[in-house]
Amino acid sequence: MKKKSLFLVAVLSLTLALGGVFGCAKTPTAGTAPDKGKEGPTIKISSKTFTEAAILGTLSLQYLEGLGYPVENKMGLGELAVIRPALTSGQIDLYWEYTGTGVMNLMEHAPVFEAEESYKLIKEWDAKNGIAWLEYAPLNDTYGIVVRPDVAEKYKLKTISDYVAQVKKGETLKFVGFPEWEGRADGLPSFEKVYDFKMPKGDFVNVAMGLNYETLKNQKGDLALAFTTEPRIVTDKLVMLEDDKKAFPVYNAAPVVRQQIVDAYPTLAADLKKLSSVLDTLTITELNMQADVEKKSIDEVSSTFLKSKGLLK
Repeated sequence: MKKKSLFLVAVLSLTLALGGVFGCAKTPTAGTAPDKGKEGPTIKISSKTFTEAAILGTLSLQYLEGLGYPVENKMGLGELAVIRPALTSGQIDLYWEYTGTGVMNLMEHAPVFEAEESYKLIKEWDAKNGIAWLEYAPLNDTYGIVVRPDVAEKYKLKTISDYVAQVKKGETLKFVGFPEWEGRADGLPSFEKVYDFKMPKGDFVNVAMGLNYETLKNQKGDLALAFTTEPRIVTDKLVMLEDDKKAFPVYNAAPVVRQQIVDAYPTLAADLKKLSSVLDTLTITELNMQADVEKKSIDEVSSTFLKSKGLLK
């Protein structure tokens, strides 16, 4: 009996030991091959709270995980006042920021209207803070002027200069805007200066942010201030006028990463460039629409897009 008991104890101990070895093995996630995992610190990936930011963050999370980088999901941390200190303190390692936000809000620099100039300014400035701005995406989430399709056809409007020409001719075109835009450095005063005109006070329709599309839909306005990646531009079939004189600052999105993480992973910048390069303004608008209008989950929107581009298996 004693020998049998010792034998059973030995078998049990061996079983527990093997269970510990196999039980502690990490289960590979979708798109991640266990034999190509990268050695290094876990990359804590975060985002701001709005839809577009969450999509950009989730794209990075799924894509890098699929390439074998160790990642941690820290999505939806907060806006600039919260997420920036989290980055600089090391609470997170990566999130997407806009060049215009970096230049104007972080550097407190005047608005910049050229993509490369804006990017170089903030990249060089932030390098001394130990923060790397990786290659920016073509997507530009800035202000734009949208027009009802019937109005665009009637007045043959394709550019903002076309609209200004109609105003100078004396045409009354109701422009829907926001109260806060009137006094901003990159708002109405800059817009009027660049296009060398003065908007008649009676033409300006002030509404709360978010009501611009309903105002156009109800035909209480002819054209409106908008953000260039908003889904309703697509769903309402609005015409985006070309900013032919560059009145609006550039807000290209870019992955912003702690330099320590970039140093730890020499391939990270090149890998993320493959993702950034396929994200233009129309693409991110369509992804925003899938999430906000079609009510698909951000995880689904992200994984479907990555697979369609061959960036995720």
